[in-house]
Amino acid sequence: MPDKPTILFLQIIHSGFEPFDYATFGLKRNFDLLPHKYAVLTLVAWIREHGCEGFYTFIDPTDPNGVDKISASIDKIKPDALGFSLCSDEIRDNYMLIEKIKARHPDIPIIVGGRHVTALPEHSLKNFPLIDFIGIGEGERTLEEFLKVLKAGGGSDEYRKIDGLGFRDENGNVVITSPRQPIEDINTLPDPAYDLLIDSDNPPGERSGFPLVCSYGCYFHCTFCGAEHGHYRFINPEKVVDRIERAKQKYGIDYFAMRDSFWPPSIKWMEEFCDILEKRDLEIEFQFLTRVRTLTRSHLLRLKKLGVRTMMLGVEAGDPEILKAIKKQITIEQARESFDILNEIGIYTVSFFMVGNQGENLETVKTSIKVANELNASIAYFSHLAPFPGSEVYDLVKDEDKEWWRVGAARPSVCDLTSEELDHLATEAFLRYPLRWRWFRQHVLFGHLPAAYRKVAWKYYRVHLRKYLLGIAERVPFFRGLIKMVKKVAGK
Repeated sequence: MPDKPTILFLQIIHSGFEPFDYATFGLKRNFDLLPHKYAVLTLVAWIREHGCEGFYTFIDPTDPNGVDKISASIDKIKPDALGFSLCSDEIRDNYMLIEKIKARHPDIPIIVGGRHVTALPEHSLKNFPLIDFIGIGEGERTLEEFLKVLKAGGGSDEYRKIDGLGFRDENGNVVITSPRQPIEDINTLPDPAYDLLIDSDNPPGERSGFPLVCSYGCYFHCTFCGAEHGHYRFINPEKVVDRIERAKQKYGIDYFAMRDSFWPPSIKWMEEFCDILEKRDLEIEFQFLTRVRTLTRSHLLRLKKLGVRTMMLGVEAGDPEILKAIKKQITIEQARESFDILNEIGIYTVSFFMVGNQGENLETVKTSIKVANELNASIAYFSHLAPFPGSEVYDLVKDEDKEWWRVGAARPSVCDLTSEELDHLATEAFLRYPLRWRWFRQHVLFGHLPAAYRKVAWKYYRVHLRKYLLGIAERVPFFRGLIKMVKKVAGK
């Protein structure tokens, strides 16, 4: 291994991770690479350009030899530090992994970055003693400086000079350094380190969708989101196409999943992006998350021609007052207009709805379900609001429930309905969504989706129908016993 400051990033990836698995939810791609953190790809790319080295390994928590595999990687690479990029719902499982790693490699410092520790820096260091350092905010320059000081054998005085760093000094006192100023021109960032995900033993599959980010931050201030608000920056469209072209030539990547908070950064940006993509004739496919009312029919027709296959739109609520409460800045009429156009031109769509927003009650949840059915997206997700640290809605959580993510408790409710009621409503709405004639007619029989997507919609329908019928059958004692017996025989 090169004698450079080196970090090995670790991550838990569940083999059952399938929020976009076509066999379960209807999408064409299984997006097997999307649970891997894009931040790790960008951090490693940055430090490589600045005299350091980075590696990455991941395990399935169900693998009994997972910790052995990590330990073998550590012995081989001999990193100066181990790194994690974590959200709040990942802290609990990953900290248990950290405990096992520290038992075997007690002298290797662990640094953790991500939204959670950025939102709760002091809490993270006080309550997770095996985490040695935390990176707060954008981590490229912080990680670079940290690794160089670590490699040089520096102490607390040197670490105090690194902006955006948290640690405990020699006396055990928590130290949080000055805030790290973000990178203003993100065009200076290198291409993501896709080689961390691709090697001769793991070539990109025809159903692999590779993550790509064109912007940092967000224009908007939705109360349920912990993203950075108010400091929006984007990569120039030509540089994005350059990045796509290099990834296609070097790795054979031809499907990209835009992971921006919303895409495109602007209409002008999108038109320039389309002009360049069209001129180069790259023949790629891609998907993105956007907002309703952003794109016109002519925009969408052009994007479809250039390779857009799936679009995801967050509607979140069907009640106008709830939309105002969560600062979504859209209307139901705008959502109807967007989905009408998308269904008409035949782009596979995903709508996102949340239940349990502040001010919700049973009637507003029913309104959301009704609106979702009217919009008639190819898929509608209904999730129980997760009030994570860093979001505005987290302040509404009762003090005794604020560490729900740490103890493995159910998501706390910030409305009139209980957590159990919200879980039931979200699950039932998601399961029953495609079991409607209007949906079946639009997405399977007579709509404008390409034949390949009608096939996956048909599969989506069959999966939900089977689950729904099994759920009904399990309510009858005789069938419940029969189903349990079959599962036992099948070893499930």
